This record gives sequence, structure tokens and C-alpha cells, in this order.
Amino acid sequence: MNRNLVNTRISTLIKLVLLGLWLSSCSEADESELQHKKKSKTKASTKIESKQKPFAEFGTFKSNQEAEAFLEAYKPKSNSNRVLIETKFGQIRVELFENTPLHRKNFLYLVDRKYFDGTWFHRVSPNHVIQAGNNDEYSLAKLRKVIGEYKIKPEALAQNYHAYGALAMARSYKNNPDKLSDPFEFYICMGPKFSEGQLKAMEEQYDMKLNADQWTLYREKGGSPHLDGQHTVFGRVISGMEVLEEISKVETDEGEWPIVNIPIQIRNELKP
Repeated sequence: MNRNLVNTRISTLIKLVLLGLWLSSCSEADESELQHKKKSKTKASTKIESKQKPFAEFGTFKSNQEAEAFLEAYKPKSNSNRVLIETKFGQIRVELFENTPLHRKNFLYLVDRKYFDGTWFHRVSPNHVIQAGNNDEYSLAKLRKVIGEYKIKPEALAQNYHAYGALAMARSYKNNPDKLSDPFEFYICMGPKFSEGQLKAMEEQYDMKLNADQWTLYREKGGSPHLDGQHTVFGRVISGMEVLEEISKVETDEGEWPIVNIPIQIRNELKP
């Protein structure tokens, strides 16, 4: 056999062996990188889960009864019935009523969970109400599901009125004969003062009968009398109505949603 031919075949064989070793090395490197990416992804998902843990530790309400039992036994972090609503327009100080214990504790519970931080004043209806506790972000819908889907039975409907500055819970009117409150959304009354004639007309329009206290209240202070007996009023604004008056002037769309978002934060006002 020709020596040159033998040398050529040996050279080719060596090249093939070296190529095989190189490909094997590359494959191992790719597999190693893939495993690294899998580990990184696992670490990332663990971080996301750990962020959600503080909420999960509270548990998820699976029924109205379960939520009610929890709220009755709940001890808020705050030693005060006063909270502070912070906005870019200024601060609003609110006092919660003792005669609406479920609504009061629910509100403080959500403040403790920091549910309201990052929600908005999402409805502005001048001379009527300003509503808060919602936004259009998917993360909030997810958080609501984590907390649970529940409603709160009405409290003190015949005692607490919708005076100017009253704090009340929103609710659905559809398939809700028991007037159960939505636990997440609240509103503050911004209604004007009414004349005697206007109150008489309202009684006829809404088929309602105002008592002496209501007549005095809505003539001297203002509010939304047609909402009395329909929603639970569980607190009142004790300072910051001028902030709400400024908010009531913002531009809104046809659904009363502000054109520019108005985010809020709510924190406990601890006693000294």
C-alpha cells in the first residue's frame, strides 16, 4: 500500500476522533447550561411564591360564614378606630363606628393586609359619592381571589345615615335582597344640602319616609338620603373633606372613572 495513502487515512481518522470528542464536549456544555436555566427558573418561581406567602398565611375565605367568624375573632394591629387615607391631593382622616363591628374589622383587616395600597379612587360622582378600593390591574383581581370571595351582612341600616362625609360600603343591587356589602370597595358621601321641598320630592321619588333626625341632617349638613337603609355606613371623615372636594373636580370618563388615576394608601392611626 502507498505510504502517502496510509498517512492520509490515519490523518482523517484522527480528525474524526477529535471531532467526536469536540461534539461530545459541546453537548455536555449545552446540557449543563440547560440544567442551569432550569435551576434559575425554579429559583425565580420560588421568589415569586415567597412574595405571595404573607397573603397566603392569612388563609382564603371560602364562605360568608367563614369570613364572619374570622372577623368576629380578629384583633386588628391598630389600637385605634381611626385610619389615614393618603392621596396626591392630601390626607383624609377617617373614624370607624363601633356599632358596625364586622364592617369596621373587615376594613382594618384589609388595611393590615395592605390591600388598599395601590388601589384607586376609581369613581368620582360630583355631589354624590367618591368611591375607592378597586383598579383595573390584574394583580388586584388575583389578590381578591387570594383573600376570598365573600360578602358582609348589613349593620345599623336604620341608625347610621348617609350624611356629607359618611363612609359606607358599596354593594351589588342585582340578586342581593339581603343587602350584603362588598368587602373591598367603599365610598364617601359628597351630597349637597337639601331644601324642604327637595326632601319631600325625594321621599316621593324613592318611596321612603325620612324621620326628624334625617330632615335636620340633610338640610343642615347634606348627604345622600336616598341611600339610607340600602348600604352600611360604618364611619365618617373627621378631617380632609377639602381634599375630597378637590378630587370631586377631576375630569372623568362617561363611566365616572377619573381620566388620570388617583392611587391611595391607607394606614392605621395608632394611639400615642
